[in-house]
Amino acid sequence: MARALGVTRETVSRWVSAGDVPPWATNVVRLMNANKGAVLSLCDRTGNMARPWADAGFECFCVDLTHAAGEEMRDGVTWVGADLRHWLPPPRRYAIVFAAPPCTNLAVSGARWFKEKGMSGLTEAIEIVEACRRVCEWSGAPWMIENPVSVLGSYWRKPDHTFHPHEFGAYEGGEADDYVKRTCLWTGAGFRFPQKREIPAFRPLFIHNMAPSDERGSLRSVTPAGFARAVFEANVGKTVALGASVSARFYEADLVSSHNLDAARVRGLRGPPR
Repeated sequence: MARALGVTRETVSRWVSAGDVPPWATNVVRLMNANKGAVLSLCDRTGNMARPWADAGFECFCVDLTHAAGEEMRDGVTWVGADLRHWLPPPRRYAIVFAAPPCTNLAVSGARWFKEKGMSGLTEAIEIVEACRRVCEWSGAPWMIENPVSVLGSYWRKPDHTFHPHEFGAYEGGEADDYVKRTCLWTGAGFRFPQKREIPAFRPLFIHNMAPSDERGSLRSVTPAGFARAVFEANVGKTVALGASVSARFYEADLVSSHNLDAARVRGLRGPPR
């Protein structure tokens, strides 16, 4: 439909996000945004990945153990405090799914501490990644799992894409992304890797030289705002995938069994997809 307007899809997404759709394009843009679907962001503490979608009117869920238990609607986002290994997503027609599983026990930058951490840390980390992968593939929507250079390349498969934050710093909100941190993406179901718009890496050692603190690990793993915006512009407006309109029966039989949860209990917790 963007072609009918003589503009790119990215231009339309910027109009929608800014609330500045030209009057002559209103009807076509309204059709493009109809039945947009929901956005699911797993292991998301800050909400950076979901923010552009929430601002554009998508229903967004950000799930992480650091959030208060249960669900809280705030700033246009539903914040869910839950362990992904024992949580089921609300049945929706999903537009896209993101996941950024904790990298503490996976990143090769911390390999020298793997032995003293023991197998339990690695086991837990892999379980969370697997829970993310199951939800991503179940959704039927384009999806992306993010991690720094890690052992996932050995235990799972090689990443589909890699990037540094400064390579997307010229996008809206990316002014502070002037640093390097090699990040890997595993993607599927038609996820579109965005076009890079670089800014100089004025702080190449920003991550490495971050001062020690209780929050250091969380601060090092914050999703760059420029990259989040770039992903939004590249993927917004895609048709909701067939699998996202999954029936209630499939929802229970496939995802519930893979999480080893009781289907009867889940029926009482969640309604059918809508």
